Amino acid sequence: MRLLAPSLAALCLSAALVAPLSAQEAPRFAIFSINQLVHTSKKAGAIFSELEITGKNLQEKLQAKGQELQTLQQQLNSPSLDPDKKDALAKKFRDAEFEAKKMQEDSQAEYQRVEKKVGGEISKLTAPIVEQLAKEQKLQLVLSDQAVQILSWADQDWMKAFTTEVAKRLDASEPAPAPKPAAGKPAAPKK
Repeated sequence: MRLLAPSLAALCLSAALVAPLSAQEAPRFAIFSINQLVHTSKKAGAIFSELEITGKNLQEKLQAKGQELQTLQQQLNSPSLDPDKKDALAKKFRDAEFEAKKMQEDSQAEYQRVEKKVGGEISKLTAPIVEQLAKEQKLQLVLSDQAVQILSWADQDWMKAFTTEVAKRLDASEPAPAPKPAAGKPAAPKK
């Protein structure tokens, strides 16, 4: 019977803590998937195809440069290579390696530029629809499954309410700590 009393007290305390929370409306949110949109919407798919084509073309160029490097490497490793031509071929290989690295960097930059452009176009089209649908469904938050942009839409008042309450409680708690003396200036000695 003795062990039951603390458990009963804990149960009553947890019920008292949960009661005010259940009186509040539970948050309503949804997840918006760009990937799903691209696969199910003809308009979004058409816009996204530009990125797919760009990626494919850049990949083909990089593969061709890789083949060139592989061929030069095989020629350099050939035992029948004339020693007089080895230096010239080694220089050609180093130049091709530099070009390949530059091509890869340029390709990444181009892909990211097109990715940003395509993402912007899709977002521009979908943002008003996401917002309207969220309002119709009385959602407070819409999350995106994209790592780049996690938040697609949110009820700004609802988002700010939590932080406002945290700030109120923080300010109502213990007084703020006294500022530390600036570095380099000794603190006044205590008497």
